Amino acid sequence: MGKDIVEEIKLVDYALIDGTFYNGLELDRDMSEIPHPSVEETLELFLNQPVVERNKIYFIHINHTNPILTNKNGVKDLIESYGFNVAKRG
Repeated sequence: MGKDIVEEIKLVDYALIDGTFYNGLELDRDMSEIPHPSVEETLELFLNQPVVERNKIYFIHINHTNPILTNKNGVKDLIESYGFNVAKRG
């Protein structure tokens, strides 16, 4: 059986989480074919966790179609207001 990601985050100082796709609307295929969750799914999973746990999460590997990259519609700002982080280059 796999590990519980929510419990694993509690054990670390930082968590680099794949943020390739914000949600399935970016793709012209079924999200079930993608071997990792979308940013939206990750947000839903962790929103009930204390902010101290959410602060550990850094979304990485942002795809060029992901609205986080350009902050389209304030998506990046919203994510950060929930206590999550978007990794920066450099």
